[in-house]
Amino acid sequence: MDPVFLMSARKNKVMSSFKASKYVLAASLFLFGVNLASEASLEAEWTIQRSEDGIDVYTRPEPASQFEAVRAVMTLDDVRLSSLVALISDTQACSRLESRCVEAETLDTIDQTESVVYRYNNMPFPVRDRDMVLRLKWYQQPDSLNVNVVISNVTGFLPEKKRRVRMPKVNLGWKFVPLPDGSVEVSSEGHIEPGANLPAWILNQFLVSAPFKTMEAVASIVREPLYRDAELSFIKEVTP
Repeated sequence: MDPVFLMSARKNKVMSSFKASKYVLAASLFLFGVNLASEASLEAEWTIQRSEDGIDVYTRPEPASQFEAVRAVMTLDDVRLSSLVALISDTQACSRLESRCVEAETLDTIDQTESVVYRYNNMPFPVRDRDMVLRLKWYQQPDSLNVNVVISNVTGFLPEKKRRVRMPKVNLGWKFVPLPDGSVEVSSEGHIEPGANLPAWILNQFLVSAPFKTMEAVASIVREPLYRDAELSFIKEVTP
């Protein structure tokens, strides 16, 4: 059945769910975006797995999970906050940022800062393909101008599709921190539960290479005119 039709039929129900989850989103913002360094100190220590070309990738055990969490960090010069937000928000860029992403679309736009998207990842044989319905919520701190996006899975919004495993748990985040020298620290952090009894070793083998390649792609694509010149009313840029 057409996802857009389903989206329209359930929009009122989902909208009320969004309103009820504002406090959950606020808590998620703290956990996944406001201070990643503080979070790391409360949990297991991050272990650096790769440091190359200005990109650092870390992993750490996740409590009560077979699957590790991953964090990637880099610093970019001469880049605007709006450019980074526009790129990460663009579903059309999904396949360029992540090689396994073969389908992505926006299902609903709640407002300028919040949307619901669908993503489908083509996995290597014999692993079954995965898909997910995700809520993205952007925040900017008024004083520091730090920008965060909290990305988490949404249940009950779209029926599961044949031959695709709907991921039961997805917690992702990006953070953009303006630095005194005019550069921006770009970091991503995430942990997923892929479902369908996927062996941990299969997913964990992609944990370092995938975010590293994504960071490389972000550093390159964000310079393209479509993103370089983006203007977003809810994002305040750092002024010299």
